[in-house]
Amino acid sequence: MSTGRHRLASPAAATTRKAVRSPLGITAIVVALIATAAIAVPAGLNALGCGETRYLRVSTTQSIAPVLREAATEFNSDDPSYGGTCVYAQVDEIAPHRIMDSLSGNRPGDSTITPHVWVPESSAWVELARVSSGGAHGIETDPPSLASSPVVLAAPPDAEGMPAQDDADWTLLLPGERDPDRPVVMVDPNRGADGMTVMQAVRAHLGTGDDADTAMTDFVRDVQLDSTFGEIDLTSVFTGSAAARDRTAPVIAVPEQAVVSYNLRRADSAPELQAYYIGDGTVSLDYPYVTTTDDSALGSAAADLYEVVRGDEYRDRLRELGFRDPGGEASSLLASQPGVIAAAPPTHEDLTGDALLASITDWNRLSMPSRTLVLADASAGMAESLDGGLPRIEIAKRAALLGLSLFPDETDMGLWLMAEGYGPSGRDKAADMHPLGAADDGDVTRRREMVDVAENLEVEGGGSRLYDNILAAYDEVQAGYQEDKINSVILLTAGQDEGSSEISHEELVAALQDRFDPRRPVTMFIIGFGDGAEERELAAIARATSGSSFVTDDPDEIGDFFLSSISRRLCVPDCDN
Repeated sequence: MSTGRHRLASPAAATTRKAVRSPLGITAIVVALIATAAIAVPAGLNALGCGETRYLRVSTTQSIAPVLREAATEFNSDDPSYGGTCVYAQVDEIAPHRIMDSLSGNRPGDSTITPHVWVPESSAWVELARVSSGGAHGIETDPPSLASSPVVLAAPPDAEGMPAQDDADWTLLLPGERDPDRPVVMVDPNRGADGMTVMQAVRAHLGTGDDADTAMTDFVRDVQLDSTFGEIDLTSVFTGSAAARDRTAPVIAVPEQAVVSYNLRRADSAPELQAYYIGDGTVSLDYPYVTTTDDSALGSAAADLYEVVRGDEYRDRLRELGFRDPGGEASSLLASQPGVIAAAPPTHEDLTGDALLASITDWNRLSMPSRTLVLADASAGMAESLDGGLPRIEIAKRAALLGLSLFPDETDMGLWLMAEGYGPSGRDKAADMHPLGAADDGDVTRRREMVDVAENLEVEGGGSRLYDNILAAYDEVQAGYQEDKINSVILLTAGQDEGSSEISHEELVAALQDRFDPRRPVTMFIIGFGDGAEERELAAIARATSGSSFVTDDPDEIGDFFLSSISRRLCVPDCDN
């Protein structure tokens, strides 16, 4: 709350002063004002001879909605009538994934938002609707484009480590290829075609196979916390505040039009942004005008509205807002704007069909929250040194702490310790399953509790009861299975049972094979320490659940093992072993 001691300049006033400096800015303000006004629909409908009144529902993106609203106002002003049915256009901004689900019948509850005209930012959404399980086959197969805008990387022109403006590369987004303090911001691929573009491009660069999946896992886990769930407003990222100026500027994947819009509206204290174009080619968003209705009156109205919006006046509006023409040509106004290159960048059409589904599936599996039970060995075997160095229990501590650092706050995690020294059960349920970011009454998070347990982990003694404890832990996770999470058991062990369990190795593998359900998979990830670990036996246990196992005597390999284990999400339940 303001104290009244300082009067700050109005952000709106600052934006207006900046915007009125350019013709494009003046148009942006006019269109924005139109966007806030309700579309005028005549009150005396009967006087117009309307036997019936219908509404043409138009759904589009935030960036292009102002122009469609203005066109709809003009369309409505002519009191359009089709065989005695009056039709008036109404424009809404609804996230494209919701429209896609509604058109595909994936979410019947969303049927009330199904539009008659759909203008998403990319035809990729149209194809996703067609290849979805519901198969929205009734929509247009070759809709016309209203405008275009290539997906670019946005950053201040003086950002350290950025390439030449016309020669950027998607690898710039990968961990290790940029300043580790410089975050990547992108739209969740489920929510925007620019996010799909990034995922498709990164996957194309990395290729396939175990190493590629591990690298993809590293990328997704690095960027997911900074991903957004809708169109990115760059003014909310580069606010011009002291805190924003002091931090390392992120690199952001957005449509070129977003860079133009930001530079027009930015605060005086905020940096100008530059669009960096991918030298090997990017995806051009095409803003298709998709008619989704087979109703004759509404279909005719949709065609007439298209004739309005494709007219010179509205094409000029789109150009003035920073969009390119459908073929990728830049207007003279766009060419005059800072931070962009007028020449059309190289583009490709790789964002189709299987590539779309693969990019979204990769993201969803790797970013899906986890529900995992960590089973840590505290038996006498953990007191032995690892390759003549630290005791295995110390390496297990490091592994547990590293694993905790890799999982986000929404992860449900529990911890069991296993050793005969814990009594008849051979285990100590040190921490029940609980979200890592949740706090108890004393404001201590579960993450902090588990860090404390890991840091104070000591050898309890006796045998490990390894096979008994693996089966008990597996049953525990399976009993509480949650569909919206990756369910797993992570085992940190010396890798030896030595007859301490009531069941044998063969009985354990058979029991896990019997319990594993591909429709509700619970997966075992095992890290064994030292050459004393029974590598073949551990591998068979993991294989029974489409999981993976690693045995190492090098503590520095543990981080890679964790990432590789997480990457198994991409193939479960059909992983090769």
